[in-house]
Amino acid sequence: MLSAAVDAYLADRRTVGFQLRDAEEILRDFVSFASRKGDTHVCTRTVVEWIRSSNKSPLRNCVRLRTVVRFARYVHAEDEHHQVPPEDACGYHRPQRRPPFLFASTDVAAIVRAARALGPQLSLQPHVYSTLFGLIAATGLRISEALNLRIEDVTAEGLVVRNAKFAKSRLLPLHPTTRERLEDYLERRRTEAGACPFVFISIRGCKLHGNTARGVFRRLILSLGIARPEDKPRPRLHDLRFYFANQTLTNAPGDHQGISRHMVALTTYLGHSDARNSYWYLEATPALLSKIAQNCEDFANGGNP
Repeated sequence: MLSAAVDAYLADRRTVGFQLRDAEEILRDFVSFASRKGDTHVCTRTVVEWIRSSNKSPLRNCVRLRTVVRFARYVHAEDEHHQVPPEDACGYHRPQRRPPFLFASTDVAAIVRAARALGPQLSLQPHVYSTLFGLIAATGLRISEALNLRIEDVTAEGLVVRNAKFAKSRLLPLHPTTRERLEDYLERRRTEAGACPFVFISIRGCKLHGNTARGVFRRLILSLGIARPEDKPRPRLHDLRFYFANQTLTNAPGDHQGISRHMVALTTYLGHSDARNSYWYLEATPALLSKIAQNCEDFANGGNP
């Protein structure tokens, strides 16, 4: 009964754009635990026991609990025998964003050059990785969005990003230099690769996997000495997306109206569902936060906002 209810819950939420990969894994694990207990409905006592039986961090346990609570509310609306556990049943831990690694422009240039020098010699792979890393830094694409690009998605108007986060699609205009590098890569890719429709392909000629790209990126970072294994925060491929947002906001217009328009444009370009997700880049970058503090101080001293 619980398993069927999970199927219905996931299907309903996915129809409105949620992917729920992590939520499905959590709910399947909970249902398996509850079924072994003989439960046919959500029971608060079982939920708490399930949470405490795992060796997870307090923050992860909060995520697991909130996931089951949302499911419990869904099934409780149809059957009041399902109990809805309190969200603080295992304490409360505020989720925190992982601090980004702040790449300098020289770091990004070095990463692209090092990727271009990768082996095997005379293969397409050095061009795959140098173009992939450069494109993410120049457009702020998520790694999944970049790897899902098909050749027909590179259009005269820009990149067509299809079925991204929250099942949204968007068009990304490209800077002329970015377009030139991408077109050079595609010309080589068309002559050397097979019939795979994706822009970025593996050495076997199929779609490049995200874990493979992340592994290559980590090796380049360490080989270049940009970061050491013990450094925190450790650089991630996703931090190239942050680099794009950081550069965009750092070079934004200085006036209030210009900044507001710039922020709206950045939110749309990055594919954020909420502008607040874009404003986080301001507080996570010391240079930008310092500029904000200076503007606030000037305003407090009688200057213009």
